[in-house]
Amino acid sequence: MELAHQKCTTYKAGSPPLTRKDTLEYLAQVPGWSLKNGHISRTFTLTDASACIAFFGEIAALATEEGHFPDICMRESRYVDVSLYTYPAGGLTLNDFIIAARLNAKDTAQ
Repeated sequence: MELAHQKCTTYKAGSPPLTRKDTLEYLAQVPGWSLKNGHISRTFTLTDASACIAFFGEIAALATEEGHFPDICMRESRYVDVSLYTYPAGGLTLNDFIIAARLNAKDTAQ
C-alpha cells in the first residue's frame, strides 16, 4: 500500500527502529526528503509567513490525527523545516515515512 494512504500505528515500547536498508527503501518513496543525523528532513517553501502559519496548522492537525509529531521550524517567513524521528524508538519508524508521504501529498495539493 502506498505510504500516503497508510495510518500511523501506536509505537510499542521496546520496538526497534527501522534498519538502514529499510530506511533507504522508504526514503526513496518520499521525494524531497533527506536523511540527516538519523532524522528525515524536508524544507517546504511557501509564499509568506501567513502561508507558513497555515501550513503549521495543517501539520499539527495531521500529527494530532495520526498521533505522531514532527519537529517544525519556520525560517525567513517563507520556509518551513520539518524533521521526523521516533524518539522512543531511538530511530526512524514506518510512522515517520507515513507522515512524510502525507505531507508530500499536502504540498502537491497546494
